[in-house]
Amino acid sequence: MDAMLVKVAVAGVLGAHGVGHALGWMPALGLARFEGVSSGSWLLSGAAGEGAARVMAIGLFAVPTAGFIVAAIGLLLGQPWWRPVAVASAATSLAASALYPQALPLSSTIGSVVVNVVVLAAILVAGWGADGAAV
Repeated sequence: MDAMLVKVAVAGVLGAHGVGHALGWMPALGLARFEGVSSGSWLLSGAAGEGAARVMAIGLFAVPTAGFIVAAIGLLLGQPWWRPVAVASAATSLAASALYPQALPLSSTIGSVVVNVVVLAAILVAGWGADGAAV
């Protein structure tokens, strides 16, 4: 497969994954309501209160929103920093999913976790993007 096509496809997945995180911070900001989801955290809402839990949800979902979009742009531009940005975004997204498992519909949460694990494995284990490898 053509290397540029792979790069564009991976960047598209990263960017789309980033945009999908808006489903987590928009309700926490009161900008949208989605049926069957909650911006409450099983851990933080009781310990810190609903307001603090909402603020944390905004941050934990906004960071991967911006991070995955920036990583996608960096990948397309051939910047070496796209890899740590993607890794940090995936780790933050996994933390958000763990602390706010009902912030997204179940199928979206499962899909998000799968993409995050693939991103982490591809970059950290398979070495994608390192020294011209694969992406």
